Amino acid sequence: MTGRYQQFLGSGPGMIVELVDDSVSPFLVRTDQGFEFYISAEDFRSYYRPEGDPTPSRWAHLVTDRERGMVDSVKMAELMEIIRPFEEAFQDYGKARVFVRDAMGIIGRKTPSEKKDLLELLERAGSHGGGITDQDLARLNKVQPDLRDLLADESCAVPRVPMGTNGEESVIEPTLAPTASTSRPKAKQSSGKTPAKPRRAGMKNAEMTVDGDTLAIVVDLGKDLGPSKSGKTRIVASSEGNKSVPGREEKLGLNVYREVNGDSAKKGRRRSFKNVETAVEGDTLRITVDLSKEFGPSKSGKTIIVASTEGNQRVYGREERIGLNVYKKKD
Repeated sequence: MTGRYQQFLGSGPGMIVELVDDSVSPFLVRTDQGFEFYISAEDFRSYYRPEGDPTPSRWAHLVTDRERGMVDSVKMAELMEIIRPFEEAFQDYGKARVFVRDAMGIIGRKTPSEKKDLLELLERAGSHGGGITDQDLARLNKVQPDLRDLLADESCAVPRVPMGTNGEESVIEPTLAPTASTSRPKAKQSSGKTPAKPRRAGMKNAEMTVDGDTLAIVVDLGKDLGPSKSGKTRIVASSEGNKSVPGREEKLGLNVYREVNGDSAKKGRRRSFKNVETAVEGDTLRITVDLSKEFGPSKSGKTIIVASTEGNQRVYGREERIGLNVYKKKD
């Protein structure tokens, strides 16, 4: 690994350095002015790219100038401020990002039914307007055209997360409830083997196993993993982004939490959601999904919905809430 590299930072071209010695970390580099300094191998690989190369895919979600492949940190901060109220309401960044993206399309049409369409979009997203005010929706109408274009973009501010040890990346792909669904059952497959041992697969307080087409997830509801970033909820379990189902093409995103100032007297009344079955015994929550089912494409059309709680739902007989999406890439 020798040659010239450009730092990928900020909204302007980064510093260009020559890689002098990469035999051991930290690497030795030299600027065009002859100044030499050391940088860790990890930071070098993360923040420098070969001179003239396009923006690395891992930074694509931060780019605000597609033509130059550069990042305007001020614009990105403004984008996050627009998304934040919806993230707090949904308790799910990915779902909030999709809602704002689709809302930009509605606002751009400038139709008389704009507010009605936005409220319907909220309901489909599983929010039913809870926690989102008319002021939040009105603020979307005031977004400047350049920011609106970025918010309407399929990749801007949509982080990519690593999946597995092979370095594969996947876009966080939340799903809104589809307007119509179809189920395409397949013949049940029996593995004929002993079910795999439970795997955490990078998840917090959640273990999953797969037996044939049956995915099972176990969560300990008695645990508390601390406050969320907003401080309004306490995290019980999380997949921390989307994770691959062991040995399968499907991926899932899971969040279980309890509200800090919620009404503890309210308990969940449903055991089943869209291809999601739940059972609670003591503090143990067991979730079952039939991976042979499909419910049509997601809003983006890039994935097929396999199962969804369609928003954050209360766990049966408990105050905790669960949000689960299982999907796979569209052929």
